[in-house]
Amino acid sequence: MPAAPKLVGREPSDSFAFGRDPKRVKTVGNYWPYATTVFDYVRRTMPLNAPGSLTNSEVYAVVAFLLAKNGVIEQTAVMDSLTLAAVKMPARDKFVVDDRKGGPGFK
Repeated sequence: MPAAPKLVGREPSDSFAFGRDPKRVKTVGNYWPYATTVFDYVRRTMPLNAPGSLTNSEVYAVVAFLLAKNGVIEQTAVMDSLTLAAVKMPARDKFVVDDRKGGPGFK
């Protein structure tokens, strides 16, 4: 098992085969449904030797790098709170929406 998750890669690019083959490697470019989740992941886990120590500007820069490397945004795109929320991830429409309302039957 790798020391860290693979973050760059768009394969499989034409389908969402993770439900049929759980061994497929999930990356930012082929699996993550929201760019805001990438921001949260980077903010909480990077850098390895001091997780959570990056400034928001540094986190936006890392997220922009990851999204650009995955072909989700242009290399020259500027990332901030407004542009991050507007990013449409390639796998976003592949997930089943959880529209449960909750209540006594849910724990």
